[in-house]
Amino acid sequence: MPPPAPSSTPADPASVVESFYAAINAHDYQRAWDLGGSYLGRPYADFAGGFADTAADVISIDNVNGNMVDVHLHAVHTDGSTADYAGWYLVESGTIRHGSLHLVATSEATRTPVPTVPSGATGAINPAVTQSTIHSTICVPGWTETIRPPVNVTERLKRQQLASSSAADKDPSHYEEDHIVPLELGGAPSDPANLRPVPLSQARMDDRLENSLHRAVCDGTMTLTAAQSKIEQAKATEAQS
Repeated sequence: MPPPAPSSTPADPASVVESFYAAINAHDYQRAWDLGGSYLGRPYADFAGGFADTAADVISIDNVNGNMVDVHLHAVHTDGSTADYAGWYLVESGTIRHGSLHLVATSEATRTPVPTVPSGATGAINPAVTQSTIHSTICVPGWTETIRPPVNVTERLKRQQLASSSAADKDPSHYEEDHIVPLELGGAPSDPANLRPVPLSQARMDDRLENSLHRAVCDGTMTLTAAQSKIEQAKATEAQS
């Protein structure tokens, strides 16, 4: 008799919370509802509609104590403003049963835009990475390091792009050369259309969203194309003035 198929519901409390927000980022509000949204005190229409102005939610797990998960949430809105929340979730039997978040910081929509690349880089895909190959490519630990371009190549491109951009600050040390579609989501490694300079602080925030989407793709809660679309959308919002 073949072994039973593994459950698509994450088992440990931290993974449940991460999957809940991965579903929200994928606009799969029904899955988020099933993972615990139904216990958070609002009817489904209000729950789903509450994310209408959200471009991305980046969740960080601060601590896990039994079924209690302490979190920090960084919400990026469609107008470029952000809000940070701290709080906790109680997870039982693979479902969020209760939670509480409180606002700790906000930022206004007006901010210094990420320098845009003269060629209008919008992202490019690695043809070797498809939904059918993720478990032999991006979901294999260390695989992205085998295709990452040399630092001297990305540094040279970063300097060229900054020199041609409208950024007031053109100091290369203040920027990271960023893959718009990251390597761990099937982005093209060396195509200039998939590379752009971003401020270091923005790159750190991008990393958190990229890691969240990567986990969702590899645990089967989000498709590769949905994750690629989500990260391109979030980064396009960053580049708006």
